[in-house]
This record gives sequence, C-alpha cells and structure tokens, in this order.
Amino acid sequence: MKYVKYVLFFIVPIILASCRPHKTSDVIARVGDAELSLEEALAHIDTTQGNVNQALQQYVLHWINNELLYQEAKQTGIVNSETFIHQLHDVQRMLAIQALLDRSIYNDTLELSEQSFHDYYQQHTSEFTLREEVMKLNRIVFKTRDHASRFAASVAQGGIWEKVLDRALSDSLVVSAVVSSTTAHYYTQQTLFPPELWKVAKALNMNEVSFPVRTSQGYAVLQLLSIARVGQQATYELVQEEVRQRFLMENCRIRYEDLLNSLRKQYRVEMMLDSLKPPVSL
Repeated sequence: MKYVKYVLFFIVPIILASCRPHKTSDVIARVGDAELSLEEALAHIDTTQGNVNQALQQYVLHWINNELLYQEAKQTGIVNSETFIHQLHDVQRMLAIQALLDRSIYNDTLELSEQSFHDYYQQHTSEFTLREEVMKLNRIVFKTRDHASRFAASVAQGGIWEKVLDRALSDSLVVSAVVSSTTAHYYTQQTLFPPELWKVAKALNMNEVSFPVRTSQGYAVLQLLSIARVGQQATYELVQEEVRQRFLMENCRIRYEDLLNSLRKQYRVEMMLDSLKPPVSL
C-alpha cells in the first residue's frame, strides 16, 4: 500500500507532465526528453504569499529529482513490470471508487439542513449523555479589581447581567478596562481557564455572582446560570457537533448501502465459493 501511494503521489504527475507538449520559451527545466514549463510549475506552488522565486526553485529541484528517478525506473524496466502495472491498476481502481463515492454520497451531505440535525437529536435523545460536568456561565474579566468589584456589585444587587454589561460597554471609561467577556457560555473543567475559576464557579448557587478572582489576564467575575452533571441528558447545544458527526456517518452509511443495493440490480453478481473443491481453508 505504501508503494501504491508512492506511485500515486510521485509517478503519476510525472507521467502526465512528461506527456504534455511545451513551447520552448516556456521550458524552465529539462531531464532527457521530459520538460517542465513555467506555467505548470507555477500551478504547483502558492504564488499568493512568501518568496515565489524561492518556492519556484524548490519545486523545480523537486521535479528534477523525481524525473531522474522516474526515468531510471523506466530504464530498469520497473514501469513495464507486471507487479508495477498491477499496482498502478489498483491505484486507478481506488481513485475511481473514491470519485464515485464523493459524487454519489459524500458531496450531497453538504446540503443537509440544521433541522435534520435537530430531528436526529430528538430521535436519539437518550443516547446523548454528558461524560463530564458542564456549567453555563456569564464571565467577564477586567484589568483592575475596582472595575470588577463594581460590576459584580451591580449584578449582585439585582441588576441583570446583560444590562449591566451593556452599560459598562457604553461607558468609555469602563469599556477600556474590559479584557474579555462571554455571555451564557458552556464550560467544562478543561475549557475554563485558569483552573481556579472552576472551583469558584462550583461553589456558586444558581444565578449567584462571584467575587473578583485574580488571574493572569486580570480580575474575573462569574455568574452561574446552570450546571449539568455527568450522566445527565445533554442539551442539543452541548452535543451539537457530536450529533452532526453521528448523523453524517449514519446518513453516509445508508447512502452507501442503498448505492450497493442499486448496483446489485444493475450488474450480475455471482459468488462461487461453495463450488470450490476442496473448500478453501481460512
């Protein structure tokens, strides 16, 4: 298999390049009768960034090395050997099969709607449970303890987090002290940094606001909105990506089976293993 991949990655492009006629003025490298044009070389490098001349030189050297190896492979009879031809045929089969699957199965999944994922989640709700604790938090970080304390006090005294945040962001003196903020965001112990914030959040009651917590970024204030324990049913928001991946996998599996069933009706398929005498020992 590794050799087949080598054939695909190196030999096939060289075969194609060697068969193309080039104008003499376009040729930038030559090995024997094989020629490399400037247009072809530029098509194989990224011309939008970096040093194009350096990238071009590296590609030309790469092409020359591969062409030398390919011509030697032809000279020694490898290209015409039965083993090589079989391997090349296997590569062709794999490419053709993959192209068919891409066109008939995988490319169509891009058109699936968000509603399809929601429906799948509703049909398999019991299968999606939490494997780790998740907390839904409001979080804001200030540069100074004073700004953080004032914000926390405003919310603790009955203010709604979003409204207090809007006032803070509309005040030019306060907004300059805000480092970052997230509203109604889900966190696990692995995604809430630094680690001490998780301990602070776990100690909060529902909707309670924390005291300012000093971090490397500044002073953080948290508000606990909800907490979901291990083993509880996960909301769609928490497992959206998992739902999507599972749905796509099942959808592709069904399409794959449908495609094979359809092809079995189009082509004659026979299995004669039972007729082997003596039976094959596996």
